Amino acid sequence: MADQVRIARLWDVDSPRVTRRTMLGSMAFFALAACAVGPAPTNSGGTDGAGKAANLVDEPRLNFYNWTDYIAPETLPGFTAVTGIEVTYDNFSTNDEMEAKIASGQAGYDLVVPSDNFLRRFLRSGLLQPLDHDAIPNLANLEQRFVEAEYDPGNRYSVPWAWGTTGLAYSKSQLGDEVTGFDAFDLPAARGRSSILDEARDGMAIGLLKLGHDPNTTDARQIDDAANFLLSLKKKLGQINSDVIEPLTSGQVRLAQAYSGDAFQASDANDDVGYVIPEEGGLSYVDLLVIPKDAPHAGNAHRFIDHVLGAETGAALSNAVRYGSPNAAAKPLIDKDLLNDPAVYPPAEQLAKLPFTKDLGGDVEALYADAWTKVKTG
Repeated sequence: MADQVRIARLWDVDSPRVTRRTMLGSMAFFALAACAVGPAPTNSGGTDGAGKAANLVDEPRLNFYNWTDYIAPETLPGFTAVTGIEVTYDNFSTNDEMEAKIASGQAGYDLVVPSDNFLRRFLRSGLLQPLDHDAIPNLANLEQRFVEAEYDPGNRYSVPWAWGTTGLAYSKSQLGDEVTGFDAFDLPAARGRSSILDEARDGMAIGLLKLGHDPNTTDARQIDDAANFLLSLKKKLGQINSDVIEPLTSGQVRLAQAYSGDAFQASDANDDVGYVIPEEGGLSYVDLLVIPKDAPHAGNAHRFIDHVLGAETGAALSNAVRYGSPNAAAKPLIDKDLLNDPAVYPPAEQLAKLPFTKDLGGDVEALYADAWTKVKTG
């Protein structure tokens, strides 16, 4: 996708909810009632040195940078209707793409959605401002698991947007019930028509788990062994790509390492798509709302965070994107088939094999980055 997507059309907020994620990718962009078009503004708002919302009134604008295909059609127009704040909504496809934009200091975004392992990188680089909890009363709606999480205890810098697992999405008609783990990449029907995620820690996890290693290992030799395994696996793949929904729904890709929510939304569009958590295990992840240090409208960013943490808004988001919700207050309003699906909300014994991606420190993260470069270029 282009580096930025600007939207000029409006969407009727009373239109029926659409759950097909490939349609969300365009419809949610259109769903910006009175959304802004053009360069991100650069003034007003912000926070004081303590992270408290400054005593300045933001102009009614919000610049939001989110993953492609990762929002409900009603989220942004609903926020605009309640607050009068116009939203400029741009998209990225990988954490690396997003990090480069925010680190440049020229992006002008008020809210971005990094994954949990990238939050620590942002904090080490001093790219974020702490949240003013007094401005987010709906923080009380979060499940305790996401309040006590190791990546940001107490939600000092972040609030979870959605969570999920990494697993395998596949064509049921082509691969049947043979997809139970990473050996599925060896199936004849999958050869040349499979993919793995274009994210270093997620992609490397396949090699580590397949070789019996911890996906959060700090052992340089294990990381190198995993890279060599993936170089061999690469010969069987069709692509390394994080945008898997359309390839899965069209049948172009028959087997893909995928984020669970992407797999479920692909299945909504084409019921031939199945999803399984590999027998070797996988990773849990959380994507997070954070406010860049130089956000021009930090006050409005806090208002949006509080809006998303409302029970109805949180449920609508989960129902649309098909990811797990961190919002306890939203649970009674979430589709029952989603809430009761163990692939979305795995039981405790399976969660034990789905750890969060840990912060391993700059030196070890560099090992993963180098190994991933070896995989992609080798």
